Amino acid sequence: MTRILLATNSEQFERSVRDALEYEGGLRWWDDDLAAGVDLEALAKELTSTGAGVISIGPGVRPETAIEIADHVDKIHPEVSVIVVGALNAKLWERALRAGVRDVVSHKADADEIRQVFWRAAEATILARANLMPDVADSVKKAARGRVISVVAPKGGSGKTALSVNLAVALAQRHPGKASILDLDLLFGDVTNALLLNPEHSIADAIDAPQLDPTLLKVLLTRRQRDLFVLTAPDSPALGEMVTNDLVSSAIDGLCSQFEYVVVDTAAGLSEVTLAAIEKSDDIIFICDMSVAAVRGLHKVMSALHTLEMLREKKRHFVLNRADSKVGISISDVESSVGMPVSVRIPSSRLVPRSMNEGTPLVESAPKSPVARSVIEVADIFSPVDGSAQGAKARRWRQ
Repeated sequence: MTRILLATNSEQFERSVRDALEYEGGLRWWDDDLAAGVDLEALAKELTSTGAGVISIGPGVRPETAIEIADHVDKIHPEVSVIVVGALNAKLWERALRAGVRDVVSHKADADEIRQVFWRAAEATILARANLMPDVADSVKKAARGRVISVVAPKGGSGKTALSVNLAVALAQRHPGKASILDLDLLFGDVTNALLLNPEHSIADAIDAPQLDPTLLKVLLTRRQRDLFVLTAPDSPALGEMVTNDLVSSAIDGLCSQFEYVVVDTAAGLSEVTLAAIEKSDDIIFICDMSVAAVRGLHKVMSALHTLEMLREKKRHFVLNRADSKVGISISDVESSVGMPVSVRIPSSRLVPRSMNEGTPLVESAPKSPVARSVIEVADIFSPVDGSAQGAKARRWRQ
C-alpha cells in the first residue's frame, strides 16, 4: 500500500486509521504547535520528503492552516494526495479544492469511511505517479494548443455520445495520456456511464472558482485506465444549469493547453453551452441517423450556424449513423438535404446499446466489429496511422 503519513499529534486518530486500514507501517508524525510560527512551505517540503503518497493533516490543526499546507504540498508534489481531517464550511471547501485537497474526513468517522477515504487517496496517488505528470508535461511541450473536436447532433438518440466516447478512447489508444473528453450534456450527460467511471469531481465543482486554472483543472479530471482523461458533467441537472458559458470556454482552453486532443460531447441541439463549445472548436463532427426528423434537424442546425457565421475556419465532418437502415431515403438524399457529403458511415449494430450499458467502448471490446472500424475511420481523420490525411481519406471508403 502507498506510504501514509498522519500529520497530527492525536494518538486516538492514529489508532482509528491503523485499525481501519489494518496498517502496520509508520503513521503519526507531528509535534505540538509544529505549524505555529513556522514556514509552511518548508514544512510541506519536510512532510513530502518522507516519501509518503498520502498525507492527512489534523486533527489538532486549524482547517485554514491545513489547507495552506496542502497548497504548498500540491505545488511541490502534485501527485501526493492530501486529506484534511476536520469540518469545512462552503468557503473552506472551495479553498481546499483549489489547494488540491483530495478529501476531507471527520476525526470521528467510522472505520468504513476512513477506509474509503484513504484507499481513494492512495489509488489517486498511484495513478498520478504512474503517468499523469510526465504525460501532461510532455503534451504541453509538443502542442501549445490541442485540437478541439466537438460532436454535434440535432436530437437525442443520434449516437452522439457513443461516437464521442469511442473516438476519445481510440485517440487515447494512439496517444496515451494526451487525449481528453469533456461531457457538455450538462443536464443528462452519459459519458460517465459509457466509460464506467465513478468520478469524484465534475465541471460543476468549478462554478464558484474565480478562474479554472491548471491546478484546479487537474483536480477535476477523472482518469480512465491511465490513457484517457475525462471532465465529467455534474450528476445533478440543477448543478448543470449553473455552469456558465465562460466556465465552458475556460474548461476547453485549459484542456487544449494540456492535451493534444479534446473531444467535446455536446448536448443535443444548439444550446448556448454548445455554441460556446463550437466557438472554441477546430473541428466539428455533425452526426445524425437516417430518420427524416434527424436529417431535417441537422439541416436546421447547419442553417443556424451558417446564419451565426460560426462555421468559418472550422473543419466540418459529417458522420451518418445507422447508415444501412432501409427507411425509404437514400444517402444521397441525406447529403443533399444536409448540404454536406458523408465522411464516414456507421452501420447499425446491437452491440452499441449493449456496450453503452456495460461501459465498454466497442473500439476496446470489439475492435474488429463494423461499428468500431467505422469509428477508427473517424479517428484516422484526426490522427492518420500512416501519417497523412490523404491516407485516411482513401481508407474511409474501403469495405
